[in-house]
Amino acid sequence: MSKDRSFKSYSEKVCYKDEEKFKRSVQFDDRSPEIIREPYHDDDGTNFPLEDDYDCKTITLRSSLVGLLMAILGASVAQLFVFKPVHMRLQPTFIQISCMLIGRAFAKVPGGEWWNPGPFSIKESTFSGIVATSAGAGAFAIELLATEELYFDRVRNFWISLAILISSQLIGFGWAGLLQPILVYPEKVHYPDVLPSVALYYSMFSEGEEVKDQLRFFKRAFLWMGFYEIFPTYIAPAFQAISLFCLTLPKTKEITHIFGGAKPFEGLGFLNISADWALVGAHGPFFTPLNAQLHHIAGVLFSLFIFSMVYTNNWFDAGVNQNFPFLSVSLLSSNGTAYPTRSAITQNGTADQTAIEEMGLPFFTSTYVIAQVFASLAAGSAVTHVILHNYDLMIDLFRKDGNQAGIDPHRIICKKYKDFPIWGFLSISVTSIGLALLAANIEYSGISNIGLLVAISLSSILTLASVGFLTAITGFHLQLGGVVQMLGGIMFPGNIFGNMWFTTYGASTVTQSMNMLKDLKLGQYMHLSQTSVVLAQIYGTLIGVFVNLGVMKALVNTQRDVLLLPDGNGVFSGFSIAAFETQSISWGAFSHSLYLINQKYFAIPAALAFGLLLPFPGFIADKIWPDHRYDVINTPLFTGSIASGYSGATAGKLVNIIIGLMSQFWARKFKPKWFHKYNYVCSAALDGGAQVVILLFAIFFQGGDGYKVNFPTYFLNPPESIPKDYCYIQAQ
Repeated sequence: MSKDRSFKSYSEKVCYKDEEKFKRSVQFDDRSPEIIREPYHDDDGTNFPLEDDYDCKTITLRSSLVGLLMAILGASVAQLFVFKPVHMRLQPTFIQISCMLIGRAFAKVPGGEWWNPGPFSIKESTFSGIVATSAGAGAFAIELLATEELYFDRVRNFWISLAILISSQLIGFGWAGLLQPILVYPEKVHYPDVLPSVALYYSMFSEGEEVKDQLRFFKRAFLWMGFYEIFPTYIAPAFQAISLFCLTLPKTKEITHIFGGAKPFEGLGFLNISADWALVGAHGPFFTPLNAQLHHIAGVLFSLFIFSMVYTNNWFDAGVNQNFPFLSVSLLSSNGTAYPTRSAITQNGTADQTAIEEMGLPFFTSTYVIAQVFASLAAGSAVTHVILHNYDLMIDLFRKDGNQAGIDPHRIICKKYKDFPIWGFLSISVTSIGLALLAANIEYSGISNIGLLVAISLSSILTLASVGFLTAITGFHLQLGGVVQMLGGIMFPGNIFGNMWFTTYGASTVTQSMNMLKDLKLGQYMHLSQTSVVLAQIYGTLIGVFVNLGVMKALVNTQRDVLLLPDGNGVFSGFSIAAFETQSISWGAFSHSLYLINQKYFAIPAALAFGLLLPFPGFIADKIWPDHRYDVINTPLFTGSIASGYSGATAGKLVNIIIGLMSQFWARKFKPKWFHKYNYVCSAALDGGAQVVILLFAIFFQGGDGYKVNFPTYFLNPPESIPKDYCYIQAQ
């Protein structure tokens, strides 16, 4: 390895008193600079350093403080965007770089060893990063609390709310600890989406002009984007969505359905140009692989056809002739108006059969039914697709379980640290389950103790049987919220609040288990002790719980009327909470009358089973004609992209596609030096700069703190009654 491309860890230099010893500890092949610089998903982690120094500090006052600061920011952004027209979270890349920069700034503050034990180490940065990302993951149970408060005026006691959030977040940690022998320790379980973080840590803590250039680029891009985002966020919101068709063609509903996209459920956003990074960057154009982007493009184009077809042809008796809205997640009456759920549902969450017989069963608009069908197809086909293409690896995991030859060498290095005890993981889970049962019984929940325990048990089974292996081997994240909600409605029908609880504890436990497993693998790569990783996760999760609850309460109290609007006001939107409420009612109160065999929406659960078969034709064709590359066809990506028409404001899709192709095709192919050096750093800086400014303006200028400072209306800042893209909206 040449001198100008040497790979010397900043913190390991500090820990190793003998620099020659350090140089001997770093063993890479000739590809190592590219592997480390580029977070690419086909590496297995074996090119990372395989030696460690026991004396490197991990948990220090400053690493805990850095983690706290970034955790508050990450949790605030994550929770804020739950109530925005499009969802975003702080990228792990942004969090990692920010933790490192803040930590190095703290290291320049003089003090005793209790404060400043030396240069900010790579392990301190990893610890603070895990704290921040744990908080920034968000709390699934917030949807339950927000839905109850917004739509049913059920304001839970603060301590009960806290118990729900903490228990639903921590239950999965114990299960994750028990699964380590098969989902963390083996070498072949490398978590592709963790490798970029490991690569970035080792890269940013090396020396050389390239790293300095990356950090300078990050700071400049962050500041530039932060300044620019003031315009689409506050001064000129019309930058969010520019539709030449809505501006020039006649003002009709049909034009809006196809080209509108500034508000959730306004339209499909076809050829709508967005100059707002919050809308463009939400789809990850810089880091989504090219194959995934091509599937997304195909899915988006097909959704234009399928949604228009089912709506104009009045599928499910819920189309244009019945005056149903084109896009909506609400429960509707047979004439397309809002279904009177307050009359159909009693105070305890059960169906009022007398009222329902008078009003009739609820409807969904035809496009939403089809979107749910494709979402079910995506969930079912994801399981089969990953198994078909990775069955040899899955079998190999069980064959080598307990065999030293199959253990990750990084795990062998970490054995010198004391593992977090199994009884500790069990204690966390048992205590959390007890807390959940306590919360469910102190205040009315609508779910029995048996139902709650079944939900928790189901999530544990799903973590092992499907999600764990899929994520660990391929990096594919299977979203199970809808599937769990479906199973809850079928097994425990009759109560909408009970369905919310079943979904929350059934789905969030899977998510939290996977978060813990990924962080345990990250800690293993970075040679952190298990105890430090577990403490970082719990510390960050608890910070996130308090921040999530505080932000949710503030926004629900100050923006209640806006959040109850079908499409919000362009600044805030409750579309995701509305979707959760709708699904909870339909599966909780009407599951047996809407979704079983011979019922009008049986296609939705049936698609889950049919989806299991979808990947087989492509897989068989690839075996027969391997030269035709049928293996690149990804059924769950395609079907999931079709369902993405219901992902909020759609105006950012065109620019997202353009930037994605420029990054993953043009820059990767024709500007590889720039791509390897700046692509992911640029992505993190743009996301971070935009999100921080959006958070600040939402709090201090747009009503998040209860006070609103309106910018004067003009052609780039139209009144709230007019969409930012000036598309036609029918008066309601």
